[in-house]
Amino acid sequence: MLKLTRRKGEGIAINEETFIWIVKTSRGRCEIAIEAPRSQHVRRCELPMETEQLLQRTAAGMGVPS
Repeated sequence: MLKLTRRKGEGIAINEETFIWIVKTSRGRCEIAIEAPRSQHVRRCELPMETEQLLQRTAAGMGVPS
Protein backbone atom coordinates (compact mmCIF):
# COMPACT_ATOMS: atom_id res chain seq x y z
CA MET A 1 0.00 0.00 0.00
CA LEU A 2 1.19 3.49 -0.86
CA LYS A 3 0.10 6.34 1.41
CA LEU A 4 0.48 9.90 0.11
CA THR A 5 -0.33 13.39 1.27
CA ARG A 6 -1.79 15.57 -1.48
CA ARG A 7 -3.08 19.14 -1.60
CA LYS A 8 -5.78 20.72 -3.76
CA GLY A 9 -4.63 20.75 -7.39
CA GLU A 10 -2.17 17.89 -6.91
CA GLY A 11 -2.68 14.43 -8.32
CA ILE A 12 -1.55 10.84 -8.56
CA ALA A 13 -0.75 8.95 -11.77
CA ILE A 14 -1.84 5.30 -11.65
CA ASN A 15 -0.51 4.57 -15.13
CA GLU A 16 -0.07 6.44 -18.43
CA GLU A 17 -3.85 6.88 -18.83
CA THR A 18 -5.31 6.98 -15.31
CA PHE A 19 -4.99 9.94 -12.94
CA ILE A 20 -6.54 10.96 -9.62
CA TRP A 21 -6.80 14.70 -8.89
CA ILE A 22 -7.55 16.41 -5.58
CA VAL A 23 -10.26 18.93 -6.47
CA LYS A 24 -11.35 20.24 -3.07
CA THR A 25 -10.47 19.77 0.60
CA SER A 26 -12.58 20.88 3.55
CA ARG A 27 -13.02 19.80 7.18
CA GLY A 28 -11.05 16.58 6.91
CA ARG A 29 -12.65 15.51 3.62
CA CYS A 30 -11.48 15.67 0.06
CA GLU A 31 -13.19 15.67 -3.31
CA ILE A 32 -11.36 13.81 -6.05
CA ALA A 33 -11.66 13.57 -9.81
CA ILE A 34 -10.64 10.40 -11.63
CA GLU A 35 -9.46 10.69 -15.22
CA ALA A 36 -9.43 7.30 -16.94
CA PRO A 37 -10.32 5.72 -20.29
CA ARG A 38 -13.91 4.46 -20.60
CA SER A 39 -12.57 0.91 -20.79
CA GLN A 40 -11.07 1.25 -17.27
CA HIS A 41 -13.50 0.02 -14.61
CA VAL A 42 -13.62 2.32 -11.55
CA ARG A 43 -15.78 1.64 -8.49
CA ARG A 44 -15.98 2.72 -4.88
CA CYS A 45 -14.30 0.22 -2.56
CA GLU A 46 -17.26 0.06 -0.18
CA LEU A 47 -19.52 -1.31 -2.94
CA PRO A 48 -19.39 -5.08 -3.31
CA MET A 49 -18.57 -6.24 -6.83
CA GLU A 50 -22.08 -7.76 -7.18
CA THR A 51 -23.72 -4.38 -6.47
CA GLU A 52 -21.55 -2.69 -9.07
CA GLN A 53 -22.40 -5.33 -11.67
CA LEU A 54 -26.12 -4.87 -10.94
CA LEU A 55 -25.79 -1.08 -11.35
CA GLN A 56 -24.02 -1.56 -14.69
CA ARG A 57 -26.72 -3.95 -15.97
CA THR A 58 -29.45 -1.52 -14.86
CA ALA A 59 -27.70 1.43 -16.52
CA ALA A 60 -27.17 -0.57 -19.72
CA GLY A 61 -30.86 -1.49 -19.76
CA MET A 62 -31.71 2.20 -19.54
CA GLY A 63 -29.39 3.08 -22.42
CA VAL A 64 -26.77 4.76 -20.23
CA PRO A 65 -23.23 4.31 -21.62
CA SER A 66 -20.74 2.71 -19.25
